[in-house]
Amino acid sequence: MKNVIIYVRVSTDEQASKGYSLRDQEQKLINYCSHNNYNIVHTFREDFSAKTFKRPEFKKLLDFCKKNKKTIDELIFIKWDRFSRNTSESYQMISIFNDLNIGINAIEQPLDLSVPEQGLMLAVYLAVPQVENHRRSLNVISGMRRAFKEGRYVGSAPKGYSNGQDANKKPLLIPDENSKFIQEGFELMATGLYNQIEVLNKLKIKGFNMSKNAFSSLLKNHLYYGSVYIKSYKEEKEIIVDGLHEPIITKALFDEVQDVISGRKKQFHTKHKKLNPLFPLKGFLMCPNCQKPLTASTSQGRSKHYSYYHCISPCNGRYSIEDTDVWFLDFLKSISLKSPIQKLFIEMIKEELNLQLGKNQLGPKHYEQIKQMESRLEKLQDAFLEGDISKEDYHSGKLRYHSILDELKLKEEEKSSKEEILKLIKEVTNKTENIDIQYKNSDIEDKRRIIGSIFQNNFRFENKKVRTADINPIIFKMSSINGSSQSKNKWDKSKKIDLSHRVTSAEVHF
Repeated sequence: MKNVIIYVRVSTDEQASKGYSLRDQEQKLINYCSHNNYNIVHTFREDFSAKTFKRPEFKKLLDFCKKNKKTIDELIFIKWDRFSRNTSESYQMISIFNDLNIGINAIEQPLDLSVPEQGLMLAVYLAVPQVENHRRSLNVISGMRRAFKEGRYVGSAPKGYSNGQDANKKPLLIPDENSKFIQEGFELMATGLYNQIEVLNKLKIKGFNMSKNAFSSLLKNHLYYGSVYIKSYKEEKEIIVDGLHEPIITKALFDEVQDVISGRKKQFHTKHKKLNPLFPLKGFLMCPNCQKPLTASTSQGRSKHYSYYHCISPCNGRYSIEDTDVWFLDFLKSISLKSPIQKLFIEMIKEELNLQLGKNQLGPKHYEQIKQMESRLEKLQDAFLEGDISKEDYHSGKLRYHSILDELKLKEEEKSSKEEILKLIKEVTNKTENIDIQYKNSDIEDKRRIIGSIFQNNFRFENKKVRTADINPIIFKMSSINGSSQSKNKWDKSKKIDLSHRVTSAEVHF
C-alpha cells in the first residue's frame, strides 16, 4: 500500500470567481486514494496564492516530509496549478522532493516523470498557470490605465479619500474624515512659515497619522486638486488628466505648495541669516484691518530709528515693536502656570475628561469578548473556505462580527485617548512654566518656534491683547485659570470645552 500526502490549495479570489473549494478538492483526492488503495498519511489545506512557495501550509508540508521521508511515497494534488504557478520555482521544488525520494503528481493531469517525454508535458502544465498570471497582470495594467485616462482613479485610495462608487457602480474616490487635515496641511505649507515636519506635527496633534516620507509624497499628489497622474508606460508618455473625483484643494493652492517645496517661494519659518531678531512676530501677526500677514521694517527718523510691523496693502495697519513686545510678553505671562496652579489645572482636566469620555475601566470580560469575536471571525472564514456557508452568509456574518469588534475596540481607543490627552496636557503645562522668561532669553529661531507652537494659525492683537479667538483652546483655558487664581476667584466650571476633540491642538515645542 502506497503512503501519500494530500495537498489542497485555493486562494480566496479563485474560490469567489471560479468556484474552487478545499472540500471539493479534498473529496476528489480521498476518492482517488480509496479507489487506488492508497493510505493517506496527512492532509494539508492551504488558502494562499501559488505565485511562490512561501506559503504557511506548504512550509509545514515540506518540514513534515523531511522528518518522515522514509514513510511517505508520494505527494498528490488535483492539478499542477494547485502545486505552483511559478515554473522556475516548481522545478527547484520537484528536485527537493526527488532528493527526499518522494514522488509528486496531479490526479487530473497525471505524469510519469521517469519518462523523458513526460517532462515536456510537465513544462506545459507548469507554464500555463504562469502565463495566465502574467496575462492577468497585463490585463489589470491595461484596465487601470484605461480608467485613469477617463479620469477615474481605481487604485487604493490615498489618505483623505476612501474607495467608493458612482451612480453606475464604478469606482470613485470620495473625500473622508481625513480630507480636512489634507486641506489644512496644504494651506499651512503654502504660507511658507513652516517646513514639512512642522506642518505634519501640527496635524498629528489633531489626530492625523502619517509618516514623514508619506506626507512628503502626499504634498506632490495631483489627486488632491482633482487630477490623475498617469506614469509613462512603454511608448506612452506620462500625462495628467482631469479626474472625476471631488478635489480637496484647488490647483492654485497645489501649485503654491510646489513653489514652497522647490524653493521658488520664500519660507519664513526656516533657519537662515536674514531673520531679523527685532521682528520675531513677522509672518505670525495679522493686520487688524485687512487680516493679511504683516511685514516689518525699520525707518530712519530725525533722531533715531523706528521699527514697525506694518501692512503692505493700502489699509496702512501697523504696530510699533515696543508695543507688540509688551503685549506679547503679557500674554505669555498669562499662560505661565506655577506648580500649585498646574496641579489644580490637571485635576480639572481629569474631571472634564471623565465627564466627556467616561472612566472606561475595562475588565477581563471586555478582552474576553474581543477574543471571542476574533475566534468567531476565524471560524466563519474557515466555514466559507470549506464550502459550508454561502458567500452572502459569509459577508453578512463578517459584517456583524466586525461591527461588534469595532465597538469593543472603540472603548479601548477612548481609554487610550484619555491617557494620551492627559499626558499631553501635563507636558504642555510643564513647558509653559515661566514661558515669558524662556521667550525673552531665546534667540530669534527659538522665539519663532515658541510662537508657532502656541498658535494654531496666525493671530491678531485686540485692545492691546492677543485676540481670544486666535488662542489655542487649551492655552486659553490655562490663561483663564491663571487669571482667576491671580484675582482669587474660583474657576468657572461652566466654561467647558470639548477636550476629546480639541485638546491635541495644544502642542508646544520648546
